[in-house]
Order: sequence, then C-alpha cells, then structure tokens
Amino acid sequence: MAGVWAEIHVFRGRMYATGQWGFSAGVHVADGASDQVLGATVLEQLQQRSRPPLPIRSKEPNPWHAFCERVAGVPVRQYRPEKRVRALRTDEGWQVDRRPGDMDAPVRIVDPADGLAALGAAVRRELASMEPRWPTVRRVMIMTAATGQVVVMPNVDGYCVGPARVVEAAAALHDAVLGALGDAEPGGGPAFEAALTAAGLDPRLLHGGARIILDERSDGSVELIGSGVEGNAGTPARRWLGRVDALGEVCAAAEAMLRELPAQHLPPGTHTGASFGFKCCWLAVRGGSTDVVTAAVGLRGAREVGWDEGVDLAYDRQVFVSPPIAGWVFVAGNLLPFDGGAAAGLSARLGAEVQFFGTHRVAEYHEWALATGGRLLRRLRCDGSRGEFEQQGAPTPVEAELGIPAMSAEDWDVNEITVMRVAAAWSLDPNTLHLRESSAPTGLAGTVPG
Repeated sequence: MAGVWAEIHVFRGRMYATGQWGFSAGVHVADGASDQVLGATVLEQLQQRSRPPLPIRSKEPNPWHAFCERVAGVPVRQYRPEKRVRALRTDEGWQVDRRPGDMDAPVRIVDPADGLAALGAAVRRELASMEPRWPTVRRVMIMTAATGQVVVMPNVDGYCVGPARVVEAAAALHDAVLGALGDAEPGGGPAFEAALTAAGLDPRLLHGGARIILDERSDGSVELIGSGVEGNAGTPARRWLGRVDALGEVCAAAEAMLRELPAQHLPPGTHTGASFGFKCCWLAVRGGSTDVVTAAVGLRGAREVGWDEGVDLAYDRQVFVSPPIAGWVFVAGNLLPFDGGAAAGLSARLGAEVQFFGTHRVAEYHEWALATGGRLLRRLRCDGSRGEFEQQGAPTPVEAELGIPAMSAEDWDVNEITVMRVAAAWSLDPNTLHLRESSAPTGLAGTVPG
C-alpha cells in the first residue's frame, strides 16, 4: 500500500471515506460509527485504492464521479469538503495528517499494534481539531467602470463569463447579483470580452477600477473581498461576511464597500497600454520613438498593431515595439533574441538608457540588466534549471532592499515577482501598463532575426 492513501472527509456535516481524491470510490461513514468501524473503513478504502485502475476505454462508470453523485449526492464539481484528512501506512505505522491540502501540517503516527480502533480515534481527533474551510460554490464579480457604471458578472472556474450585467449605480446591485448567482454554474457562458462587448461596454473601461469578489460558500455564508487601485497598484483586501439568504444586506454592504475602495480609472477614450511581463522578456528604452527603437532592434516585417494585439503577438513568437508610454518604449517578446548582455550595445546604438528583463517561472530563469552610454552598469542572471547564478556591477537600491547583495551561487532566492519589483523601481512594472496613458494607440509588431 506504499504510495497510496485513504482520505476521510466531512462534507455538509456528514463523514465520508474515500481513496485518493479523484481516483476511487468512497462510502458514507454512518453517524455514531465506532472508532473500530471508522478504522476498518479507512483500511477498506486503502485496499480498494490498491486495486489496478480501470482500463482507459472501460465502459464502467468513473468511480469518483459515481461516489460524488450517488453517495455524496452532488455533481463532481460541487463536492468540496469542509474538512479533509489523510491516512496511510508507513514503515513507522499508521500516519494521519492533513495533507495534501496542508503540506506543512504535522504528522501523527499510530502504532498498528493498537488496532483499527486507535486508527479511527486518531482520524476523529484530527478532524475535531480542524476549523472547517467552507468551499466556494458560486462566485460573482462586481467591478466599477470609468463611465461610473457597475458591472456584475458570474465567475466560473476562475474566469469571468457572461452575461455581463451593467447597472447605473451600486444601489441597483441586488437584481444583477441575484441574476449572476444564477448564472455562476458551468455551462459555457460568453467569454469575458465578448460578454462586455455584447453589453455595450469597452473592456478597457474596467481598467484601474475597484472590484469585489462575492463568494457564496457551501454553508450558506457569503464573503465579500474588495480591493481597489491606488498609485498603479492594488490596495489591501477588505472583507465582509454575510448570508446568501440575506442578499439585500449583502448587496448593501457591497455598495458601501465600493464607495470606500479607491479607483484609478482614466477618462473614457484614453489610449492605454496593455500589461505583460510573466513568462516574457522585454527591453525598456528611456525616451526615443517607436521608429528609432524598431530600427535599432532590427524588427522585420513590421506592421502596425494596437497594444492588445501587440502583446498577444509578443507571446506568440513575435516581437512588439510599443509607442512611448510614461517616457519609455518597450520591446516585448517571449522569444526575444536578446539577453542582458546585449543591453550595452543597444544603449550605444540608441544613445539612451536601456534595460533588459526576462523571467520564466517554469525554467526558474530570471534576469535584469541596466546600461547607459554604451556601458553595462548592472546585470543579474539566474537559471535554476541549470544551477547558474551570476551578476555584474554594483547592486542598485531596490536590489539592496530585496536582499540581493547577500545572495550567492549557492544560496539565492529570486522569482518573477522580484523581477517586477526591480522593473518598477528602474522604469515601469509592465503589469501596470493598462493603467497608464499611452502616447498613441498602436505600435509595431514583427520578427527579429536570431
């Protein structure tokens, strides 16, 4: 039974024992079952899980789906227990813990010689010590627009989908929220931008707005999580708890929260940038023009594109040269054929300050470089996949704040957020460009040899 485990769940006040999540069947543990029965049930689930899996083309029903629907009485996507404990057999004995949901949770060992009742008692104690985590069953997003309107949309599997309900004032939230809750079920609603367009709203009008996440939980509670935008950055979250059966009170609290949350909308019709940065490389050139930078980087097949299309192309094997924005021209591409070592040559060619940034969390690759007057002033590059860490020049103040000077090839801690922090201090965080006014609506996209 090594490498497998059984799980014991509490879902809507009832206890269930299953094999590993998503793979096996499960049973309801009767109310009042003894510790001996609970321990025996856990062992039975481990033995069920150790059987060979069904063939890929088997016509038998998926055991996990069957458990959720026939035993727990809900569709698979709605089975979200409030408590979840794992039990497995190791060389030390029976191990009971809260993993994999909490990988830092302590491990409790039960001596097998004490019998199955001891295992059942250990599982019961672990469950009793846990605070319930009521899962979200439906989610709705409430967002402000630059027009002064409020947009309410269902959120399914982490994505806002249609229909988009646009209300003229936060005081009219109730009906829109009630409708969005009804639509917050799987079913293939219109995608975010298409839904906004169908409602007659430009998606850019939401940039810089305040927003509230409305989560309905499985116990009937509702949590509002509100955040705004200030200084081109998100503000700390504000929270409020209520009940879905008191939706009028929930919507009144959301209205009050929207009044308090800061927003940084630009006037309707303002040309803005588009955000990028993660899993990408880019140059930031101080001053200059799109045409001059395009010539310096050797862009071929250049064609005029808007910000949104340009960023999409930058993530699709092309390069986008932006119009000037807040005093900087950006050259972005996830396959940009430059690295930090090229910053000095580009700086000499352009007669301007040039910065290079690159990051990709999967490869653990992160890099930044600063050059001016044809001289490389600072460069740091690390590649976790190859075990490389190197730097040149004196660390800048933001790097000192991030603890970079104390890092070495044997001990370093740099990630994509570190890269964005350095970019924000040296030039602009590219993730905030949708909040800034652009000098023009279009830049140039093409390819760069090499």
